[in-house]
Amino acid sequence: MKLFLLFFASVAGLAQNAKDGFVLNDFSSSKDLQLVEDAKRKGNVLRLTAAKRNQTGAAWMIEQQAVSEGFDTSFRFQLTEPGDKLHGGADGLAFVIQSLGPNAIAGRGEAGGFALARGSNNPQKRGIPRSLAVFFDTYRNEGEDPSDNFAAVFTNSDGYWLPRRLAVSSDQLPVQLKDGRVHDVRIVYQRPQLVVFLDQNPDPILSVAVDIASVVGAEGKGYVGFTAATGGGFENHDILSWSFRPGAALVSSSIQFMNQDCLPNRTLCTPVAAVVEPRGKEQYFVILPANLEWGASIENAEGRLLKIKNLKGTVCWNAGAQANHACNGEQGDRSSSRAGLLEEREIAGTLIHQNRNGRTYFSVNALKGKFEKNEGYFEFEVELAGNR
Repeated sequence: MKLFLLFFASVAGLAQNAKDGFVLNDFSSSKDLQLVEDAKRKGNVLRLTAAKRNQTGAAWMIEQQAVSEGFDTSFRFQLTEPGDKLHGGADGLAFVIQSLGPNAIAGRGEAGGFALARGSNNPQKRGIPRSLAVFFDTYRNEGEDPSDNFAAVFTNSDGYWLPRRLAVSSDQLPVQLKDGRVHDVRIVYQRPQLVVFLDQNPDPILSVAVDIASVVGAEGKGYVGFTAATGGGFENHDILSWSFRPGAALVSSSIQFMNQDCLPNRTLCTPVAAVVEPRGKEQYFVILPANLEWGASIENAEGRLLKIKNLKGTVCWNAGAQANHACNGEQGDRSSSRAGLLEEREIAGTLIHQNRNGRTYFSVNALKGKFEKNEGYFEFEVELAGNR
């Protein structure tokens, strides 16, 4: 697999190779969808769940779609009739890619119809294995969610709770998901970068490097569709239209391409080696794989201070753990313990560096001696600055 590092300010257009795919302007007559549990057609609308307690619904295209090399999918959704004052609208809907089959469904409530069910009032139900979900979450579960209005990318191939959160948007999205209005979503995957846009905002709300081939398998095809769920809180989860085009690729004059192999059998694209590329006098561009302890370095004989710019990326820094996978972006994971980290004074999962033997070494701040199963990477620019 090749790693394409994307630097983009906006999407200038699409290069399409849409041999397959589909366009559903509404859901009045589509016969290609498999509806599961509480999902129904309501006039021209696909209603994943009604505004009732303890509902789960899913809808899948019966024919598998090519997903691993790239795709462009857009859909319109509307959330209406939110629940009581205590709960408000809940729990949200997800666009999901999975390899189980067109009858797949998982837990209700906070599980969103794709993840493992839990709790005394939520019958135990396994999460959809080998799945990738872009979840639009409308209910805040204390201690787990940043707000009641955010989006995240999950993979649930291991079946643990919490499902593995590969990326999360800001605490509050630029629009309110459950304001009763129609919202537009566009998800573009150019291997390995998955980018999510919401409404007319030019900047993506989510961006993560993920290997979808590791989710769906060697054939590169998967079942695409939606899940939604309610619990104590509820709302109508409606999809109004949907299109899917395989083989799409981002095209922009600001995109740079750099070829680099990625390790097999990892959900997050993980380069096989670090890259340190000179970008001028005492300036470098660095790709740092999360599985390499102090895995990249630059010459710094005088131990000078550094300026680090344009830090981006997503890492899972204790991916071998069975329950808490600790995946985060460049801001790190403030909720995780710092015991056993390379730098216990620094936040878990952040970029750290140290000077020794005339060089500056870089690493993800992960558990000492337990880097082998970590996934993902950081990319950044570094410049030697003033004296120490």
